[in-house]
Amino acid sequence: MTTQDDAPLLITEHELIALIALAGTGGALKCQRMFRLDHAAGAPLEQAGVATLLERGLMKIEGDALLPAGPATSVTAALASSDAWLEIALVTPKAEHVYFLFGSADGALILSLSKYGVHELRPLTNADGMFTTAIEMVNFYLGTAPDGRPAAGTLRRHLADDSFRAVHVKAGPDGSLELREGDGEDLPGTALLPEDLEQRLRQGLGL
Repeated sequence: MTTQDDAPLLITEHELIALIALAGTGGALKCQRMFRLDHAAGAPLEQAGVATLLERGLMKIEGDALLPAGPATSVTAALASSDAWLEIALVTPKAEHVYFLFGSADGALILSLSKYGVHELRPLTNADGMFTTAIEMVNFYLGTAPDGRPAAGTLRRHLADDSFRAVHVKAGPDGSLELREGDGEDLPGTALLPEDLEQRLRQGLGL
């Protein structure tokens, strides 16, 4: 995958499990936890993922080794080297959208979840571009409101020690914004001007 690709790479959860196992690093396992795949990892889903990746030409056998092939090569590399992880949840009157972004200075990817289990992977420039993209998405869904309002967005930056920083923004029917930081119930909210949204999101995420 490169930043010039137009079409997303379609991938299933069992294929993700197989590529994470192939990457085998702490960063890749962090992705597995963020994707909520810990409960499903290992055989037989990993074996099923290997089988379909081989069938699709996204994995190959060299000697006794399994290697990623084609677009899966850069996906596996991004999983293996990832040191930045971000989760986005957007709730609008028409739909709920969930995205996972992961990568490093060498490249990043955005995983768009589908309720049908065939997800989309698209490339991003790097970890910095990953956070910029996330903030643009919140701005789009809450500010431009293509799905209408009220709408809400949550950004959760996962850290290497398994802690995270969370920021929540709500857009009322009139477009007014309210921001909350942290996790849990009854978090205090503060009014937010649209022009301050990016700065406050970055502050809340510790960027």
